[in-house]
Amino acid sequence: MTDSEGSGASRTPDDGVALLAAVLGCPVAVAEDPAALAADLAGASAFDAALQPSLAPAALRQLMEDAEPGVVYELRDPLGVMLTLFRLGPAVAAIGPYTGASLHADEAESLLGRLGVPGSQLQPYRMYRARFALVDSEYVMRGAQALLHAVRGSGVAVEFRRIDAAATPRTLRPAAVPHSASLAAIEDRYAVERDYMAAVTRGDFRDASAALGRMAAIPQHPGYLNTPYLGATIMRILTRVAALEGGLPPVSVDAISQTYAQRLHSSGHNPDRAHTQRAVAAMAADFCRAVARHRQRPYSRLVRRVVDEIELHLSDHVSPPELAARLGVSPSHLARRFKAETGHTIAQYAALERTHRAAHLLTSTDQPVRDIAAYVGYPDANYFVKAFRATHGMTPTQFRALPS
Repeated sequence: MTDSEGSGASRTPDDGVALLAAVLGCPVAVAEDPAALAADLAGASAFDAALQPSLAPAALRQLMEDAEPGVVYELRDPLGVMLTLFRLGPAVAAIGPYTGASLHADEAESLLGRLGVPGSQLQPYRMYRARFALVDSEYVMRGAQALLHAVRGSGVAVEFRRIDAAATPRTLRPAAVPHSASLAAIEDRYAVERDYMAAVTRGDFRDASAALGRMAAIPQHPGYLNTPYLGATIMRILTRVAALEGGLPPVSVDAISQTYAQRLHSSGHNPDRAHTQRAVAAMAADFCRAVARHRQRPYSRLVRRVVDEIELHLSDHVSPPELAARLGVSPSHLARRFKAETGHTIAQYAALERTHRAAHLLTSTDQPVRDIAAYVGYPDANYFVKAFRATHGMTPTQFRALPS
């Protein structure tokens, strides 16, 4: 070890290690004891010792001790597990285990066949592979380079070397194989996901929120639900499927889903898991409110869909013929059904909804009346005043002045 390495070691980038782990979605560790680190990595990554000799504690320790300063080693195991190791001052850094590619069933079967592993181990192996985050090697290498530069200075050259480990074909003995979590945790995770979706289907946010709390408390191995962005995306898909099952029309589901797509994308890349959990909870609340409101209306499915369309496109003037064509009925049939069930024509109902929404905005915001009129679909403020007076018996300004 050179003096420059020793002097740089005083700047151990603890914050950088934590940030890199959050960004990559896989473990990142720095330790001054190669033997202890090797033992931890072997326990976390091995499927079977005979098939993966490169992941044995002794082999990993030897690699760490032989590592050259400024060289980043990516170890690729025959079963698809990867580790990146490099010296970081007096310590050794390890990124992983992770995997560089997803694996289809036929590919897994072919791989195990070449290694002499019986087909009975196919499912355990697929579960084993599923425990590792899918990470692009290029990002791992860039992260390793960033840590090295943080310790040794940005001017230090970094070399990358790949080690493709070999395995000895053999017949694997049936054994307990590590996978994405304990069997009990897997059962709990799927049970709570079912409970969550059932609650959203009912429009019951209280139960949905309780399920989210239970979900967050289930221990999880680093994997897809903990991978930045992907976990939030999975929750958005589960929620929208449940909302569809609850009867919410696709157009309403899509409107809420798209509203949260960008928000969850941003939250998913935030290393603070609580931030993502709050965003998911807000999304669940919006979906549950929409489902509950939809299910509580004493209307037929056809009329409920028209009501949802009106609410969704409140600032636009709804065209009954276009609605009828979209819903696959004649305009006259739609008009009769809607009037019979709501007591209003489609145009009257839309006007009521617009003025009710305007009344809420008048009392809950300080927006100018003209802006509120335009927001609810009345670009002509004078016409808005007439419509508002017809439904509320007073002008918008008088309504706003009422004591709360």
